[in-house]
Amino acid sequence: MKLGFDTGLTKGLSHLIALIVTVATLFLILMIRSSIHSGHIKSSIVYIVTLVILGAVYGVVKFILKSAHKVSELPVLHQLDKFAGIAVGILWVAIIYMVMIALAHRGLFGSFGEMVVKDVHESSILTYINTYNIMMPKTR
Repeated sequence: MKLGFDTGLTKGLSHLIALIVTVATLFLILMIRSSIHSGHIKSSIVYIVTLVILGAVYGVVKFILKSAHKVSELPVLHQLDKFAGIAVGILWVAIIYMVMIALAHRGLFGSFGEMVVKDVHESSILTYINTYNIMMPKTR
């Protein structure tokens, strides 16, 4: 998949939002499953309603971004769109990184995950980024 300059802001933003919605959907599905198994039916209903609202909002945002992409095909806007796509590409990589590190910390990748966690702790840049990882629970 092309990212950044090749894709542009509007298409890249559409891909980024799809990624965020996918992660949120996975989280909500896990929360629904957990609340059903623990017998919290009211919580399950709240999560299901949240999932439906998320789907509706995503549909509206996707429609708006599709319209914005058509406008961004104008000559001057097209170049601006491409340069702004670089920032979206960076965000895309950051979110993928956060998800992968969160899964590795939870032990879902086995020995590969242990190597990833070790590499994160050995790199000052990766440690700094991981400090602000929104996918990781904060321990106090």
